[in-house]
Amino acid sequence: MNALIDWVVQFFTTGAIIIVLAYASIPLFHILQGRRLRMRLHRRLALGKLNPNGFEARMESGEIYLASRQWIRAVADLSSALEIVPDHAHCHSLLGQAQYHKGDYQEAVAHLEEALKIRPELGYGHTHVLIGRAFEALEDMEKAETWYRAALERNSSISEPAYRLAFVLRKSGDLEGYRRELGKAIERFSWLDRANRWSNLVYFLLAKLRNFTGT
Repeated sequence: MNALIDWVVQFFTTGAIIIVLAYASIPLFHILQGRRLRMRLHRRLALGKLNPNGFEARMESGEIYLASRQWIRAVADLSSALEIVPDHAHCHSLLGQAQYHKGDYQEAVAHLEEALKIRPELGYGHTHVLIGRAFEALEDMEKAETWYRAALERNSSISEPAYRLAFVLRKSGDLEGYRRELGKAIERFSWLDRANRWSNLVYFLLAKLRNFTGT
């Protein structure tokens, strides 16, 4: 009972309640953000600052659709942009993200890997995580584990790959590894890490919950 009380107290004192509320408002946030970004793009096009058929306009349009969670339109515009500049790392990364969310996991992996080939530091580990998630969705746990470990090697301060690696290990029957990686996800949380603070807090709390419930 005391452990449950401690967890509830931690839930509120670490700011987790803010995250819950933030997640609840995500759909509205994306709608408003997409509208604001589209208006800015239209203004630039109207002023003649961008070629409407050029690479920059198409990539920016695709990125806006990605932020708005309009995956099909994002894929169309980003694919069109890559036809103009085929070796643009960020555009490959954006297209990989859109295809991942669209459920085209093989295509997502191809573009995300290409993005890392062009710019190995891209995403500071988060790109590696998304590739791992794509392989996990494809039920290729061996490759998912490889990419989650690569993410941790690339950026030891992020909690998500440790948390996701834990479940890959549990699926393979490695319960000791499962508990070890959950522990690492907890250890990586720090209020001083501004770049990854909120993401790490999410996985810190999820890992704590798993440890508490023993699941």
